[in-house]
Amino acid sequence: MNPEETIPILAAHPQGDRTIWAIGGGKGGTGKSFFSANLAIHLSRKGEDVVLVDADLGGPNLHTFLGMRESDVDLGHFFTNRVPDLRDVAVTTPFEGLTLIKGTENVLFTANLNYYKKLKLIRHIRAFETKRVIIDIGTGAAYNCIDFFLLSNPGILVINPEPTSIENAYYFLKSCIIRLLKMYINHFHLHDLVKVVSEQIQDASRSIYSFLSEVISRDRHHADLLFQALRRFRPCLIVNKAVSQKDRLLGPSMVNVVQKYLVIDLDFLGYIPMDENVPLSLQNLTPFIRQNPESEVTQAIASIAGKLENRRTPPAGT
Repeated sequence: MNPEETIPILAAHPQGDRTIWAIGGGKGGTGKSFFSANLAIHLSRKGEDVVLVDADLGGPNLHTFLGMRESDVDLGHFFTNRVPDLRDVAVTTPFEGLTLIKGTENVLFTANLNYYKKLKLIRHIRAFETKRVIIDIGTGAAYNCIDFFLLSNPGILVINPEPTSIENAYYFLKSCIIRLLKMYINHFHLHDLVKVVSEQIQDASRSIYSFLSEVISRDRHHADLLFQALRRFRPCLIVNKAVSQKDRLLGPSMVNVVQKYLVIDLDFLGYIPMDENVPLSLQNLTPFIRQNPESEVTQAIASIAGKLENRRTPPAGT
């Protein structure tokens, strides 16, 4: 079987300064769609061409954050083969250089794409020649969400300073790691090595570190292979809706916890302050940074965008 079919993230990724950024939240309500839309607008205002993909297949709403109404074409037309190419469902937005691929709620069980439709979507996303591709993924730890997160360079996790958001984000990252390790285990035919311990990585009471230690005791060479795969998985973190100084320190604290227990480096990009005008802009169907160009939120998004543009880390499967 082709490695690109067994491990979607091992497929060729964008070269040069082309990027695919997948925005996830672990749970609903963190502000991932808000950030995705306004990040895309900010970049387009700088003169960059951007494709924004609404891959929240259970409840797409990116068009609303862009101040747009329903469109005649969406991902449903692509999944049902009514159009042959993903570019055929891209629609223009009110922002020059920014196009949107709208999600769909009209295809039964779209949120649970079958394996081959997911691979097809991933191939078409990678085929875009646009410098920036931003994917707003769904919430939760379904394989679709995880695989979109893993294919990006990097995946960006948006959390709130709430216990449930923090916990869900941690387990989302752990699910990504489990998925990544299983892909490598299957691809390199390491079943004999890990058949005794493979189930342990899904045990909530065990850390990824303890799993790797178990593998090291059996075969250091293959343990190094898995460890290097994890070292290349370097997602980013944003704390949204920050109010207090404690909220602003949450990012560095989570970075330390993730490094200790999940054995990966998590890059903290910054925080976005709480702003009561965010829901008002949505009610008015006016993108936030257009309506509030001088706000601290807009400045924070610009700062985060700059850090992302200066970041050069390939996706985990390279």
